[in-house]
Amino acid sequence: MSKERDTFVSKKLAKMSLEEKVGQLLTFTWRGTMFTPSGIEQVTKLHCGGLCLEPYAVETCKNLYWGNSQFDQNFKKPKGYFAISNTYFAGSNFGISITPEEYAERLKRWQEIAMDRPSGVPLHITIDFEGDFKNDYMSGGIRQFPGPMGMAAIGDTKITYKIGATIGKMLSAMGVTQMYSPVCDVNTNPKNPEIGVRSFGDDPEVCAEHAVALIKGFQDNGIAGTAKHFPGRGSSGTDAHDVLEVLDLSKKRMQEVDLVPFKAAIDAGVKAIMTGHSVYPAYDKKYPTTLSENILTGLLREELGFKGVIVSDAIGMAAILKKWPLPKACVMALNAGVDTILLKADDESRSQTFFGIKRAVEKGELSRERLDEAVTRLLKMKYDQGIFTSAPKIDPKKTYKVTTDKKVIDFSWDVAKKAQIIMRDNKKLLPLNKKQKILVIEQRIPYEFCGKDPYMHTHMLCERMVDHSENVILADTEFSAFEDEIKECLALAKQVDIVVMTNYFARIVKSGNNQLLVKKLKKAGHKVVVVTNNPYVEGTTAEADVVVCNFSATPDSIRSSADLLFGKFKPRAATKVPVKLGKQKSAPEKKLKAKKKSKNPLDLSYC
Repeated sequence: MSKERDTFVSKKLAKMSLEEKVGQLLTFTWRGTMFTPSGIEQVTKLHCGGLCLEPYAVETCKNLYWGNSQFDQNFKKPKGYFAISNTYFAGSNFGISITPEEYAERLKRWQEIAMDRPSGVPLHITIDFEGDFKNDYMSGGIRQFPGPMGMAAIGDTKITYKIGATIGKMLSAMGVTQMYSPVCDVNTNPKNPEIGVRSFGDDPEVCAEHAVALIKGFQDNGIAGTAKHFPGRGSSGTDAHDVLEVLDLSKKRMQEVDLVPFKAAIDAGVKAIMTGHSVYPAYDKKYPTTLSENILTGLLREELGFKGVIVSDAIGMAAILKKWPLPKACVMALNAGVDTILLKADDESRSQTFFGIKRAVEKGELSRERLDEAVTRLLKMKYDQGIFTSAPKIDPKKTYKVTTDKKVIDFSWDVAKKAQIIMRDNKKLLPLNKKQKILVIEQRIPYEFCGKDPYMHTHMLCERMVDHSENVILADTEFSAFEDEIKECLALAKQVDIVVMTNYFARIVKSGNNQLLVKKLKKAGHKVVVVTNNPYVEGTTAEADVVVCNFSATPDSIRSSADLLFGKFKPRAATKVPVKLGKQKSAPEKKLKAKKKSKNPLDLSYC
């Protein structure tokens, strides 16, 4: 197998032009469901090696990445430079619901476009499908699962493996080839704004065990796993989308904590590892991991022995671009040891990156040996996964059969129930009953992160509560309630015996969550039951009378929480919060004034 693969890859590489090799190093995005000239040309003219699937409604050059432009104003265009087409849609629009089989048809078309290129190299189709709020395809009843912390809470690696295997079967049947998961960060900082429940917990051994189980589940079912964010951002107090943080950890601490899950992932044969954008002075005092030869080549390759593909985290994060312009940063990353650059952009920065790397090769700033080394690794991964033969044979009928399998559906419900914890009920207010008048207040999940169909929408808790009792008043708020919404909820609460509300936390929503509304309701003397996805104080709040944590704002988890509130099943005794909570102080809540017309009232950060 290895000899046949090496011969195949060697012949393929020998026939590829410089432009085709440079393109293989780039993973661009495909947002929504539409084909556009811009999207097609990034494959055909910029020769990209992969597409990262994004949940946002449309692709448009008007998008900013986390509020920032990635375009290098000082970029000097080399000879032969060209810009590909742009699409001028509005930057924030609602998308459409699309079934898994319809998505499979589109991914098949992408592979046909790619394999029709002179190189004949298929795309690696990548996705984030971590669970909770980080699922980048949610339509058509696709089953979603609790994120890593929910898996660790259940505490059974056989279940974690089965979750990985189930996700792998569903997504590979659609045409996905690579998963940007699992998160291997050990979340030792409860105030970490970027990792949190995306981590398996704060115990490195627990994180390692579940990460390995998830990786094996993915990779046994056609999906290349990607351990992230190397060498570990669990102790961070900032978000790399916003700032470059220096994590001054000793080598001893990193070896005993942060690196443990990554070592286990490497030993388990993980296909790829994604870099984290932080500086680790113990290994490199100057450069963040993504740009650090000391860390990527010295630590990851030479010391830890990783032989797979190194993926950059999205290169356009402020942690990188505030100091290094995009084309230069990409060249630096490749020289440091990155094999494929993830660039989430819909504008001319794609051309700048492509031609910036090409010019660096022509000038000798990036050696042809390093270029060929990176391309070879990518081609080998595609070959090992069988993508050269399977890519054009995606079968939408098979997709439908897999994603609607009763075993998958039943398993999803089983996991959702197992991951439920009653974290607080000191006044014994549960179970609820039909005689009580209940006010149900549900945060509206950002529309980009909903399936937009009967299975996944913004009122799943309200809908399920009505299944149990019609003696309810239904209300909703933005993810973080505005002043007028708080006033309305306080008025409605006077009519009821008890309030049931969501207090989900999502890092993607910069305005915060509904902690303030919980406090206002309690101050007004009401009984408050909170359903949250987050076991930290941001989700549980100190004031709520009852707190149910489901680790996941996904359909079966949300609906199971309603069932639990009404006593339809009892929490599993073995399920435990997999982090030490201790005494936590609530962060100051943002007080949002009445809504104004805005392109982005939620302060939603596109990623």
